[in-house]
Amino acid sequence: MKARAARELALLLAVSTAVLAQEALVDRVAVSVNDVAIPESALRRAIVLGPLERGPSESREAFRSRVLGELVDQYLQYEDAVRFGPSPPDAAEVEAAMAKLRARLEAEGKEATVEFARAGMTSEDVRASVERQLVVQRYLRERFRQVVAADEPSARAEYEQRYVPERRAEELPVLPFDQVADAMRERAQQRAFDEEVDKWLKELREKARITFYPIPTPAAGQGTPVVLATAPPATRTPASSN
Repeated sequence: MKARAARELALLLAVSTAVLAQEALVDRVAVSVNDVAIPESALRRAIVLGPLERGPSESREAFRSRVLGELVDQYLQYEDAVRFGPSPPDAAEVEAAMAKLRARLEAEGKEATVEFARAGMTSEDVRASVERQLVVQRYLRERFRQVVAADEPSARAEYEQRYVPERRAEELPVLPFDQVADAMRERAQQRAFDEEVDKWLKELREKARITFYPIPTPAAGQGTPVVLATAPPATRTPASSN
């Protein structure tokens, strides 16, 4: 669950950019989700701050489509989460998440403030985005908490069906189950969580109205939609639980 949360946190930074003030910025629409536009600037921010990397043989168009797909998923997750009015995260949670983000950027040889500016975001913009992602993470934990409880049979299945074949394929020693039982329970729990989230996301996509807009120059008389200083998708504040 931690790996998925880290990836989603970085991607939501892009999809939840603050509104630019005091200037009319014309920005092309990259994709619309349920009639809400996600602009090309959000895509650029995802590429700068996000954890996804372009593969060595991956075309620019394929990478763009992959990142946009992730942004769409992030919007749909947040949209579904706020319908239930979760309470906002506390300050300590936000600070811890901000520290993790800075640490990841530093591990990549980047300076956080510089990267935020490069993405067109202030530290406060990033902090607001982090708060929104924490809302999504809490929602996912509460929604799938009962489903992902790992029991002994699932841990043993993880050991026998995945751990043992993996170790043998890599010509590494296969440790007895008792020595790796905790790790197998964690792996089984993570796998069950990912499967449930993927199933939920598939249902959200099937119900959503999604339109992708290509980069190529439009033919005469056919303009690519533009958005004029509009608010980005995930700007709603979750309702208080009080």
